Amino acid sequence: MAKKQTQNQSGLSAENVDENVDKIREILFGGQMRDYEQRFADLERRLTRNIEGISADFEKRMERLNSGIKRDVEKLAEQLRDERKVRRDESKQGSKEFKELAEQVESWCVELEEQIGSETHDLRGILQEQSEELSAMIHDGHEELSRNLAIETRKLGREDLATVLSEVAVRLKKGGKLSDA
Repeated sequence: MAKKQTQNQSGLSAENVDENVDKIREILFGGQMRDYEQRFADLERRLTRNIEGISADFEKRMERLNSGIKRDVEKLAEQLRDERKVRRDESKQGSKEFKELAEQVESWCVELEEQIGSETHDLRGILQEQSEELSAMIHDGHEELSRNLAIETRKLGREDLATVLSEVAVRLKKGGKLSDA
């Protein structure tokens, strides 16, 4: 039992020692610890306020940035719509001009075809007239040559005619000219 009592006394004494150490600590460092605790609490409040301020400022800046980006995107979208409209109008104008040009070219082609047809008809008429004139001249020349040949044939004898025609044939074969004989 004496042992148990000593352990109780030593257990009490360990607790008493701990309490005594805490009291000594409180006496020696208590004011400083409270001061540090106060400083830490003040620092924590300031940090919390600063973080909240920075967070609020960050949120405001993000909202401004988002609204700025949204305005810029809307402005670019509007410019894109305007540009599309201008391009569409230019395309329609180009199509209209192309269509007018095609109609004008087609009109020119029709006029050219009519003019070519008219000139072809005129040329055919002129060629027909010249052909008829040449045919008449050839016919007249043939008749005159036939008459002259008949007259000359009567004048010449058969043998003389044969000689002349043979000479003409020989010279025509050689490509020579006839003499005035």
